[in-house]
Amino acid sequence: MSNQKGRMKNNSQIYILICVFFGFFILMSVLMPGTFLSLGTMQSMMVQLPEFGIYALAMMFAMILGGIDLSIVSIGNLSSIIASQFMLSHMIANAGGGKNLGIVVQGICIALAVGVVCGLFNGFSVAVIGIPPMLATLASMSIFNGISTVLTKGASLQGLPDEYAVIGKNTLFGIIPIIIIIFLIIALIAYFIQKHTKLGMKMFLIGSNARAAEFSGINNTLVITAAYLLSGLLSAIAGIILTSRSMSAKMDYGSIYQLQAILAVVLGGVSPKGGLGSVGGVVMAVLSLQVLSTGLNILNLASTSYVKNLIWGLLLVAVLIMNYYADIKKSTKKG
Repeated sequence: MSNQKGRMKNNSQIYILICVFFGFFILMSVLMPGTFLSLGTMQSMMVQLPEFGIYALAMMFAMILGGIDLSIVSIGNLSSIIASQFMLSHMIANAGGGKNLGIVVQGICIALAVGVVCGLFNGFSVAVIGIPPMLATLASMSIFNGISTVLTKGASLQGLPDEYAVIGKNTLFGIIPIIIIIFLIIALIAYFIQKHTKLGMKMFLIGSNARAAEFSGINNTLVITAAYLLSGLLSAIAGIILTSRSMSAKMDYGSIYQLQAILAVVLGGVSPKGGLGSVGGVVMAVLSLQVLSTGLNILNLASTSYVKNLIWGLLLVAVLIMNYYADIKKSTKKG
């Protein structure tokens, strides 16, 4: 019965978000028809959305457990920095014709491996040592940022092989960015893991009641570690996309995505207490926030990242307050 209620809540949340998305889209289209509805603006949104969306999916896996991962952006940056340093030290200068393709593939594999290691570190801290997720990932965020700063001395890494730009800058049919297709594939894989695997089911059970899950025979330590591993892997993918798009790597790239990811996950129907949420809801929340962000940029209402952070922070507080009163209302009805 509780699972059925959870599914009904997820579905209703998705329907609401679909309405919100089209509401934002229509509003921006009416306010700025010539600018917002242009091909350039649509392509710009499709280019910006994947890295933000993948970070949100990474955050989702941690929050379904009732935890959080404050290190997602730090993992993405550290992964891309280590991969970039490898490519820069092994690439053939001024070489064309795909001669550096092997180096680029190795660099991507290194980035993914770094993401997995960082995710395992977070999982070990939370599941084995027992550090609260917020403190564990706050500490790891500082550690990963510190390593990135030491490796780069605070500077950006540039001059990456041209072959690396294939991920971030190539398009399908000259219109659809490759990275939006990558995002959709990752979202489908995340949906499959969440809805059609034992691991996904166990994550929801642990998020709903960790002690009951353990008594039912679930290895909580293994599942929590796996969830943070997935979070780290997805963060590394987001870092690869961001780096490939800008053709540079730096320790503070994408810092605004941290707050945006939390907002998208909560807005998408994932309970901060755990045990409830869906990939579909998170994807729709990401789409809605991207349309809003683009509209604010065009209207010059969020000219700096600081203003955007203020807006996202206020939205997050508003959503949390609404969720809080919705929970109180449910408790009152049950009583």
